[in-house]
Amino acid sequence: MKMKRVTITLVVSIFLLNFIFISGYFRYFLIPQLSLAIENSNEQLNNDLADIIHAYEKSNDLYQTSEYFAYERNISIYLENLDKDVIYNNNAELWNKRSFYYVTTFFQHKDDIYLIKIYRKTDTANIPALNNFIIFEIILILVIILIILGTANQKFISPIDKLQKSIKNYKFGIKPSRAEGQTEIDIIQNNFVDLVDDLEAEKEKQNRIIASISHDIKTPLTSIMGYSDRLLTANLDEEKQRNYIERIHNKSISLKNLTEEFDDYLSCNIKDTLKREEISVKDLLKQIQADYKDDLKEKNIKLIIHCNIEDELLHVDIAKIKRVFNNIIANSVRFTEKKGKITITCKKVDCYIEFRISDTGKGVPEKDLNKIFEPLFTSDPSRKISGLGLSICKEIVETHGGYIYARNNKENGLDVIFTIKAK
Repeated sequence: MKMKRVTITLVVSIFLLNFIFISGYFRYFLIPQLSLAIENSNEQLNNDLADIIHAYEKSNDLYQTSEYFAYERNISIYLENLDKDVIYNNNAELWNKRSFYYVTTFFQHKDDIYLIKIYRKTDTANIPALNNFIIFEIILILVIILIILGTANQKFISPIDKLQKSIKNYKFGIKPSRAEGQTEIDIIQNNFVDLVDDLEAEKEKQNRIIASISHDIKTPLTSIMGYSDRLLTANLDEEKQRNYIERIHNKSISLKNLTEEFDDYLSCNIKDTLKREEISVKDLLKQIQADYKDDLKEKNIKLIIHCNIEDELLHVDIAKIKRVFNNIIANSVRFTEKKGKITITCKKVDCYIEFRISDTGKGVPEKDLNKIFEPLFTSDPSRKISGLGLSICKEIVETHGGYIYARNNKENGLDVIFTIKAK
């Protein structure tokens, strides 16, 4: 908008200055000199008219006399009698016009009365103010063009060239620099810098994901290859074989879980895949409780649900929201000792339904609380999986228009809080 405003201001300013100059020049220089030139021309015409009438008095042929003066004095003559009979007219087109200066009079020749009009074109070439005006206006137009070109180069062309150069340089790995101005081109330049920063951050994240997946795949894969090699080459008893086969099976399950988690992370990035359905908070929590009832009982972990807004409705992708609960609860189970508890609390905050999942396990260092939703981050140094679970939760929640965060609780465990819009 600023660039548009600058352009309009420049054009209007140039127009006003030019208008003021022309108006002033016309009023104080050109019009007085034109008036003087016309006055001199009329005075000369009056003298010519007196000479012509004087010649008519001595001549018997008005036509020949008019022809002589028209040629000699370079003037246009119109002569007629009172009966409107045209005696002489050497410029018929001229006298049909009304917007020109001429002198006219009646005179008597012998016994008849005649009307005579004479006109001479004013020689503007001898008016200095008009000649100077034309020269100056040409110079002024050239100056205006130079000003416009200079301004356009400074405000538009040069920044665009700089932006284009930044884009070309980025292809060769040279990052663009920020612009200090506030014009539209500067804003575009800075937006491009922000885009490059985001792309670089995303590239770094993807590289870390690939590196982590590669590392996590290599560990069980190496074990699988080692055990299978022993099965093929070593003379093992039946118990050893069964033991190795069981280990290969367990490592294969680890690989399967790893690839499924990675697939979930990739699919959650596609925001247009949401299949929203209507479900009550009560029914959603019942499904979550049913999913984890047996598993938590087997691990001697208690699941507690507190909710006083069971009739509230949600319009969500149920499968993906259940994935959020599953990932958070699975993370809590991993760090909660036996006889611990996991509590789900829900309440309404403005137009959102807030869910809080609390555990009595290990908390997270305060410095890492803002990082646990990043892909691959884990607060457990011994963890050998890719750490995409909570990042998947963040992607799903934000896709639904909510937000998610974590904090340590009073029982030294972790609270994970997320919101979903109520219907």
